[in-house]
Amino acid sequence: MVYSENKQEDFSVKNYLFLNNDYFDLTLHQYGYEQCSPYHTFGPGMRNHFLIHCILSGKGTYRTSFQGNDSKYQLHAGQAFLIEPNKLVHYDADGENPWEYLWVEFDGMKAKEYLNQAGLSQDSPIYRPANAHGQEACFGYLKKLIEEPELLPCEVMGYVNLFFGALIRSSITGKRTVKNNIQDFYIQSTIDFIEKHYMDEITVEDLAANLNLNRSYFSKLFKRITAKSPQDFLIQYRMNKACQLLGSTDLSITQISRLVGYANPFHFTRAFKTIYQLPPAEWRKRQAGANA
Repeated sequence: MVYSENKQEDFSVKNYLFLNNDYFDLTLHQYGYEQCSPYHTFGPGMRNHFLIHCILSGKGTYRTSFQGNDSKYQLHAGQAFLIEPNKLVHYDADGENPWEYLWVEFDGMKAKEYLNQAGLSQDSPIYRPANAHGQEACFGYLKKLIEEPELLPCEVMGYVNLFFGALIRSSITGKRTVKNNIQDFYIQSTIDFIEKHYMDEITVEDLAANLNLNRSYFSKLFKRITAKSPQDFLIQYRMNKACQLLGSTDLSITQISRLVGYANPFHFTRAFKTIYQLPPAEWRKRQAGANA
């Protein structure tokens, strides 16, 4: 983890970047804590991944704009709000009693499923607890991440998974979904195929053919279940492997490019920069500095 903290008289921010890329059911990007100053504002703007803000104290306003429909929510302690990726949002702290919140930024194979089970979506983005005990347990798992900054990556993900379990159980809109075993089989088989062949020049057609499915049907099914296209997932998987090699070996960029399925280092660098906003050499340099 990379940690930063900013303290001033009327606000405090703690921010943790999670740089471990080995988890695919839930992919954690950042988490943190903020005691906002009066009228502290974000937006109008968009986020790249799912975010949930859990309000510990105070009040604020959350606004969303989607397909011409604007919604406004007045929120207070004990509630939480969901921000979906690439959706226009705006939120600001109350002027007299500004909110204090924990937040977590994530995506992954199970992200959409867990949010659906908690009853959270673009149309229904507000978490309201069924009871105080459930809400305290839910928020408590995120507090652990802030209070114990030396947690191992597996421990961090353990608390994140417990948070989502508590979110689903305690949400007044929570619901249990019926598992579709054949769809689970398709997704797991696709992941297994990618794990074995990501270093080869495989395509979405190869992924569909592995399941004896039509490419179009397979792509729609995969995106509906995971909220990612097969191509995006394959690229993310390859980039995760590239990060591991960049951080743990002295292999050249060209060698790493070939090891993760890119014959052309330029194409690899372009894909890497699209995801991490840095070329691989610069990412390696910063990672080395963070671990020094």
